[in-house]
Amino acid sequence: MKKLSIIIPVFNEENTIFEVLKIVQELTLINEVEKEIVVVNDCSTDGSKSEIERFQREYSNLVFVDQLLNEGKGGAIHNGVRYATGDYVIIQDADLELNPEEINRLIEPVIKGNADVVYGSRFLKSSKIEGQGYLSKLANSFLTTLSNLVFRIEITDMETCYKLIPTSVFKTLILQEKRFGFEPEVTAKLAKIRGLKWKEVPISYFPRNTVQGKKIGWKDGVRAAHCIIKYGWLTPKKRSVKQG
Repeated sequence: MKKLSIIIPVFNEENTIFEVLKIVQELTLINEVEKEIVVVNDCSTDGSKSEIERFQREYSNLVFVDQLLNEGKGGAIHNGVRYATGDYVIIQDADLELNPEEINRLIEPVIKGNADVVYGSRFLKSSKIEGQGYLSKLANSFLTTLSNLVFRIEITDMETCYKLIPTSVFKTLILQEKRFGFEPEVTAKLAKIRGLKWKEVPISYFPRNTVQGKKIGWKDGVRAAHCIIKYGWLTPKKRSVKQG
């Protein structure tokens, strides 16, 4: 890995996006890996765009994609991947639920040759979680267990934001989900590519509530379960991954 593209989808995160960008900007990647920041503003209605532009004036050095229509997290990621020029892609949320400094934990197994795809898990023994509700944890556990059964993989956190994927592989995936269904869909379609080496590493997690700006809800959980079945059992590989 010589270059990593960090894609940051943004929707109404004016209170955190500047700090997230600053942390990512100041992050030194291990093994002298170059860093590319791709920010996708998903037609935010608050001051998020102004905060991104303020960051550009003060620090520059990022690719800014400003969408005119709100497409959802998945849609923003689809667009961001088109601009990615790194060998690998990782997704970084625009809030502070995850610590960008831990991105190096995901890079390390790839550099050592131990993995092709790396997920950051909030539920491994050495992970750090503060303030996650019981129902949220139960829902994550159910969705991950279901995805393991359907996709025939073994992971502990399918819904994690931190997914490190080779860009060449990412761009072959035929992705449809525009909202939070992106997480199970991308996992399902990666699992159809046999031969990829998977690994998980522990990450910290500091969950928000709805008052603080949390956007995912129970309906998204139902949609995720639907996507696991749809893209795992009902969608063949030829409609999941571009051939040739």
